[in-house]
Amino acid sequence: MSYQVLARKYRPQAFDEVIGQDHVTTTWKNAILQNRLHHAYLLTGARGIGKTSLARIFAKSLNCEKGPTPNPCNQCSNCLAITKGNFLDVQEIDGASNTSVESVRELREQVKYMPAAGKYKIYIIDEVHMLSNAAFNALLKTLEEPPANSSVILITARPDSLLPTIRSRSQRLTFAPLSISEMETYLAANYRRPPEDTALLARVCEGRIGQAMAIDLSEYRRERRELIELLELLASGEDRYRLLKAAEYFGKQERDAFERKFDLLARLLRDLILLEAGRPVADIVNIDEAQRLTGLSSQTGGRRLMEWVEKFRDLRANLVININRQIAMEAVLLGMEME
Repeated sequence: MSYQVLARKYRPQAFDEVIGQDHVTTTWKNAILQNRLHHAYLLTGARGIGKTSLARIFAKSLNCEKGPTPNPCNQCSNCLAITKGNFLDVQEIDGASNTSVESVRELREQVKYMPAAGKYKIYIIDEVHMLSNAAFNALLKTLEEPPANSSVILITARPDSLLPTIRSRSQRLTFAPLSISEMETYLAANYRRPPEDTALLARVCEGRIGQAMAIDLSEYRRERRELIELLELLASGEDRYRLLKAAEYFGKQERDAFERKFDLLARLLRDLILLEAGRPVADIVNIDEAQRLTGLSSQTGGRRLMEWVEKFRDLRANLVININRQIAMEAVLLGMEME
């Protein structure tokens, strides 16, 4: 479910267009205004939360023909080239694809030279935690001897995986998830979908704008419908044949597909537990299915719901190593239905 074109369409192009990360934008704006730039930054936070977008805005602010400026014009040749991703002095490296030491050594060679077209050379390394140990050690040497007019921006959702020496030599900027109200406001202004869609996206994406722009809601709702029907079958215990067919269907899913379904299932179970405990509908994720989920939570009961959570958690772990997923699914689902 990849919708990269939509994500790029609504990607912010200036600091003032970014919402919910004021602590990051203020830090970088002040650094530019006071000419107190750090040679290395470590951007941390969940995937899809806006780390790479802000790194590009920072690179644009430093290399705008009117800059360095906290307000890049987005009209000059430098700004336009950075937006398109083909500016010579701004290099993006995917750490997941370039894990070897050779990639970092190439960076070390390039960083020695002065900028060719702009004022600063910016190196953005995404998924930096995926680098090999040798690559990390090579990167460390670059951070220990930073050249002038250059900055390395390290991006990761797993900062604890980095060497302590890498973390200590970088200024860390942590991105926080947006609130539901911030998400709804942004999506209503940019996504141009019905209110029920924006309300659902604001909750499903857990405060991550990039994730919201990448989700196919029709696919999400289809998979959710299948899972709710499965839970209803378990709760009623009336149709064992359909339960076996559901086990057959889920057992044939590829690993990525069933991992996604289990993530969705975890959200549904959380919603059911909250509703059964008397929490308001506004607290749940799948707010557009509140009536159906409320009925299911009442039918099932809190104790049984907690047992389901444990059973599905164990099932998820077993499916990763089980060769015949269908049989594993059948055994667990039939056992749950009979309880």
